[in-house]
Order: sequence, then C-alpha cells, then structure tokens
Amino acid sequence: MDRGLALCIDIGTTNLKAGVVDKEGNVLSLYRCEIPLFKGDDGKAEHDPEVLFSTFVKAAKEASKGYENAISLVIPSTYMFGLVPVDENLEPLTGIMTLLDTRSKETYEELLNDIDVNEMYKRTGFAPTFHAPLFKIYWLKRKRRDIFERSKYFLSSKDYIISKLLNKPYTEPSISSATGMMNINTLKWDSYSLGALGIDEDRLPEIVPSDVILADLPDKSKELLGLNGDVKLLPGVYDGGAVGIGIGAFDDGVGAINIGTTGMFRVAYPEAVLDKEDLMRLQTYYLSSGKWFVGAAINNAGIILRWLRDNIFNMSYDELTKEALSADTSNLFFLPYITGERDKEIGNIASGVYFGLKNSHTKGHLIKAGLEGVAYSLRMLFEAVKDNNINIKEIRAGGGGTNSELWMEIFSSVLGLPIKVSNVEEPELLGSALLGFCALGVYKDVLEATYKMVKTKKVFMPQEEKVQQYEKGFQFFKLMTRDLKNLFEVHNKL
Repeated sequence: MDRGLALCIDIGTTNLKAGVVDKEGNVLSLYRCEIPLFKGDDGKAEHDPEVLFSTFVKAAKEASKGYENAISLVIPSTYMFGLVPVDENLEPLTGIMTLLDTRSKETYEELLNDIDVNEMYKRTGFAPTFHAPLFKIYWLKRKRRDIFERSKYFLSSKDYIISKLLNKPYTEPSISSATGMMNINTLKWDSYSLGALGIDEDRLPEIVPSDVILADLPDKSKELLGLNGDVKLLPGVYDGGAVGIGIGAFDDGVGAINIGTTGMFRVAYPEAVLDKEDLMRLQTYYLSSGKWFVGAAINNAGIILRWLRDNIFNMSYDELTKEALSADTSNLFFLPYITGERDKEIGNIASGVYFGLKNSHTKGHLIKAGLEGVAYSLRMLFEAVKDNNINIKEIRAGGGGTNSELWMEIFSSVLGLPIKVSNVEEPELLGSALLGFCALGVYKDVLEATYKMVKTKKVFMPQEEKVQQYEKGFQFFKLMTRDLKNLFEVHNKL
C-alpha cells in the first residue's frame, strides 16, 4: 500500500537541495539553490541562521509543488561540524559556524593540552580536529565569553532547523558522533568531553534515533512549508551518511566515497571500530539501524576544483576537465590541504602545495594533479580502513564529483577497486527517503529498501597500468605529506 512520499532537504555548505522521493527511489522533483556563506579575514565562515531557515522553507515549498497533499515525511540532512549557540528562546546568538570556519584554530592547542586525547578517542571514537564543535565551543568560551555564558544550547545546523519546526531542539547520533562530545558506547553525551568544556548535558540537545519518527509536524510548520494532512518529521542522518545509504553502502563489503565540497571514505559496519595502531586515523560515527560508519573524511575534495575554477583559471568545470584530459600523468603532485585537514598530525597547520613544477607543465597538468591529490588523500583513508581488518570488495560513489568521469577513473585506479556510481543525481536525498520508508514500514529494513530503491548508472574499473603508476605516486604522496610536517609547523609561525 502506498504510504505517501518523502520530502528530503539537504543543507550543504554552499548549496541547499530539496526533493520529493517515492518508495521506488524515484526523485519526482528537485530544487537547488545557493546558500550565502559569510566569510571574514579571521577565518569566519558562517551561515546566517535566519537566511538558512528561510532558504530551507523556500526549497521545501518549491520541491513539494504539486505534491502538497501526498507528502508523509519531512527528512533533513546536513553537513558535519556546524555550530550555533542559541538562547533560551532558541534565538541564535551568532551565525552558524560551518565546517569551513577555522577560528577555533586559535585555541585548539590550548584545549588539547587540557585533555587526554587517547582517552577521548576511546570514549568518543573521534580524532581531535579543530573543526569539531567541541573545539568551537571552547573557542567561544575563551574568545566570546559573553556569548558562551548566554548560550542555552549549542546546536548543529540541522538541530537549529528542527528547533524551528518543533520549537524544541533535538539531535541524532550521526551528527553528535562528529562533535567530539558523544560516547560511542552509550550514544549519549560524554561526561569527559563535557567536563573539559565545563558544561552540562542540558546545554546540548536531546539525542534521538535518526531512523525513528520523531514527531508530527505542527500545523504552523506544515503551513509554513506549504504541506497538508498528516506529516511527520524523521531526524535523518548527516549528509555523508545519507549519501552512503543512498548509494547502497549498507550492503556487505561495500566502501562508500562521497565527493562533494569535502570527501569521505567509509564502510557501514556492525560495530564501532577504533584505529588499532593508536594513530586515530579512523573517525567512527554512528550511522543508523545498528550500523556504524567506519572510516574518515577529508576537508578538501570538490572545493579544490572550485578553487581552480574561480581563483586560478576562471574556467568552467567542463573546461577544467577538458584541460586535464589532454595532460598525461606526470611527476607533479599537489597536496590539497587548502582549508587545513582533519588529519590529527598536520590538520590545523597544513596548507596546499604543488611539488615538482617544471616549465613543461601546463594548466592541464596543474588541474590533473589537483584531481589526483584528492584521490591520494582518500586513498590514505582507504588504507586506514584496510589496516583495521575491514575487507572491501567494491566501492559505491556519490556526490557532485561523480559527474566527472575522468575523476572517477582516477579514483578507481588509485584505489584499485571497481566504483559503482548511482543513477540518482542527489543520493543524499534518496538515502534520507530510504530511511523514511523503513520508518513508515514500507520496507522491513534498510537492506530490503536498498535492493528496491538504489540503482547503478555506471561502473568504473581500475586500469592495470595506471594502478601500478598510481601506486608509486601514492607512496610518494605519503612521504611528501609526512616530510613536510616540520615545514608546515615553521610556516605556521611566520
């Protein structure tokens, strides 16, 4: 029996997408719009909360036109590492600090010196990075004390949207997994992390299941979104988790990569896995339905192409790809760390580096080295997963980067595995809907829904001669990253 349709809205750092999805996995409507990002010379990179919510409302209305009476569920997803302090009336006290906000670097080392990093990793599964809300809250405490004191709650961007719809803040485990403040054993706020900040858990939203219907949407919110009838809210998961589910990552032995502004390599696994080498290369997030999303993420993926497009060459994405296609793979390397990285060793001090430049190199070589640098960065995450005895037989890919066949060919040969690309343009919307139809009882579990709803558009196979070439390149990339650490440290103090 048809249980209705799902309205899924994904909040990215630069774009917001909304779509109506049916139980067969068809995206019946799609609306996209840009989200203004307010930047400052001090590292600020914020969304205006009111602008974000009004954009969310507009996207929901536009996507649901013609389906106003058929939507049963609203399901949001969002980026990691967002933070907005709100007062007791749930009014924001600052902008929403996005994952691109770097101001918490100012006090990162200070907090690191006050905590036992290994203890925190064992409790939260989270390797310290200045991007995390834990460090953003600490920065507020040290640098914006008045705001810290006035804050009733510290919310993510999705938590803020939910608070506007339900007049009460909630969060869910996939988002709270990336705060550095949730205990992976209990899926509750962790006393050690909160103690380091000097706050109680009542200053954070209640953690509720991502895959269980949270509430009926109040009449006022339904009217605001232009919806009618019985409409419920499902908390959903973070954007990368939604992509993973939407491209079929719940199947056994499947690795998921997402190439958006940022990138990820993760595997849905039945238990939380911490890096056995104590290198903390794995950031273990809770995903949904009893599975953990084991792996890690990189800050710099699609943002590299945007930087090359807007800041360097003033060319379209198609023109960038055409230039790169004409360039052979050379001994030119690019460390794609233009916004810092999440690597605990160099993350807060790393920057972008071209290495091996010669007068024979062209625009195409520079672009191709950028594409390869992102692939090498993702390979480092892949190696961390394999080192912890998790076997992977194939990879499913999602995100805007999958539109570049050249890039997918590079990824396949760098990783040495087949890559299946979803036929859905926005798999994060499909992933959210998939969880929604399970919550409504249309499917008995996520695996059944995956087999019914997820379809493959194209498969990219590794090319043997390039696999060998990229293996040598990857070894050099690792060496370069390691050996530049000292120079990064010196450069950071200039």
